Amino acid sequence: MDQVDEIKQKLDIAGVVGEYVPLKKVGRNLKARCPFHHEKTPSFYVSPDRQIWHCFGCNEGGDMFTFVQKIEGIEFPEALRILAQKAGVELKHYDPRVASQKNRLFDICAGAADFWHQRLSQNQNREAGAYIEKRKIKPATIAEFKIGFAPDSWDETMKFLLVKGFSESEIFQAGLTVKKEKGSGYYDRFRGRLIFPIRDIHGNIIGFSGRTLKADEAAKYINTPESPIYHKGGVLFCLDKARQAIREQGYAIIVEGNMDALTCHEAGFKNVVACSGTALTMDQIRLLKRYTENVVLCFDQDAAGQAAAEKSIDLLFDEEMNVKIIELKYGKDPDECVKHDVQVWIDSIKTSKAVMQFYFDKYFTADALKDPHKKKQAAKIVFSRLEKIKDKIERDFWIKRAAEILAVDEGIIREALAASDKLKQKPGKNLKEPEKKTAESRGLEEQCFEKILAILLNFPRLISFAIESLPPDYVLNEKQKLFYKDLILFYNNETGVSPEKINQWLKNGSFQFEKSYLDSLILLIEKFYEGFSAEEINNELVGLIKVVKIHYLDEKIKSLSQSLARAEQEGEKEAETQYATEIMNLEEQRARLK
Repeated sequence: MDQVDEIKQKLDIAGVVGEYVPLKKVGRNLKARCPFHHEKTPSFYVSPDRQIWHCFGCNEGGDMFTFVQKIEGIEFPEALRILAQKAGVELKHYDPRVASQKNRLFDICAGAADFWHQRLSQNQNREAGAYIEKRKIKPATIAEFKIGFAPDSWDETMKFLLVKGFSESEIFQAGLTVKKEKGSGYYDRFRGRLIFPIRDIHGNIIGFSGRTLKADEAAKYINTPESPIYHKGGVLFCLDKARQAIREQGYAIIVEGNMDALTCHEAGFKNVVACSGTALTMDQIRLLKRYTENVVLCFDQDAAGQAAAEKSIDLLFDEEMNVKIIELKYGKDPDECVKHDVQVWIDSIKTSKAVMQFYFDKYFTADALKDPHKKKQAAKIVFSRLEKIKDKIERDFWIKRAAEILAVDEGIIREALAASDKLKQKPGKNLKEPEKKTAESRGLEEQCFEKILAILLNFPRLISFAIESLPPDYVLNEKQKLFYKDLILFYNNETGVSPEKINQWLKNGSFQFEKSYLDSLILLIEKFYEGFSAEEINNELVGLIKVVKIHYLDEKIKSLSQSLARAEQEGEKEAETQYATEIMNLEEQRARLK
């Protein structure tokens, strides 16, 4: 726990969360759209004062460790390692015998990368040197990306890692060896290949891509298989190095091959990532969406590359990303284009097209528009893309453009899209994920008192007014009542209560509420009262107290009315008089509050 505290002292939660989510300042706190569920209005808040986060949409919350665990889908040991690395804290009590499996695999991959990189640096293979010279890979790039060479041996890499203290089973789990078909044992997966390390978002090496140096080799590239730390569909090559540039420039360029990305980075285009030769996956898109919603695709110009691009576009549309397409002005891929002339690559980027314009140009050709059958087929393909646009304004724009090009009435296109949407809506299918119970689904009085607590915890100067105006007995929710009593006791026993002292009290106290709920009360102030002046906060507190008191009186009047009805039925005159008097008194109190 000492190391956890040391990491928390050296890191700020706003910096940690801000690497994944663009945060906007609101009062003392920060807000963003939640990375854990789809939302258009921000309900995700971060408190630098208390070093916590909470989302009012999905009711998730915690500290920087829980955030990293949840967003990376990892356990605490891996989160500890990631944050320790960011904070520059050495994990002194790290014991390989009890370390998580994933951390051991990270170490194996790092060791293999060092071994192979050293082999390449020592120029131990003529073919590797010739390939690097042919592809014009600069020494600085080799060093930065730790490109290496795997010796053409059945077990040299495995022997090196065994000496380092790793077991055959662990090396196999990391994807660096293959089980022998006959007998027992393993042999090296990567042999006689140029090696490109693949890193996760934090720069940890999690896998490798090996390029053959032999003309007669069947497989041009082989990659690390799926492992506990490497999932091909969940990683983008170069994203660890590109994410800052992506944020600064406001968009990402996605290319198909790893060499394409390396060449672009060499030329100074740092916002480029690669999907390693396949169509994008939803996990990759959501990973990228942490840094931008604007994507420019530049896949290979051949049929396979274009097919992968179209599959990727469909998924990008599903995530409501803004997408453009680069059509290269030279070469079959970015690597070839950049090496031919950087200015041609720049011009290709500048003239990138919006996706629908790309489809219009591709399918609404002069030849297609002349033939009714071809025109129908082209329209069918384009409409299938058009219907994926969720934004109504953008969809409306492209419907009008399509109507002009096809020389048809807009209504015909709208009818076709509406019919298609209807067919896709299967009865009984709920497209939205079920949300957890939120404040809006609970009683008005309970919601109002939550707001009162949020105001008091953030503005302790108002606690004395609340004590005078709202006795605890007026709070009907038992948990809220007990917490309110505890707050009053703390205030009465403490001198000069400040937000900092409130934070310490919440941190050290013992309450019936869960910690996440108390965290949410601190951040609730920004959800409802962003930009409120001190006077407006005061007035809001007065109004909320009035609502709670009226609700309490209504409930009391309702209960007494039921007792009065029973007394009348049973002929208890004295009880009737008593209940009627009490009801009249409560009605007078209620009238004064109105």
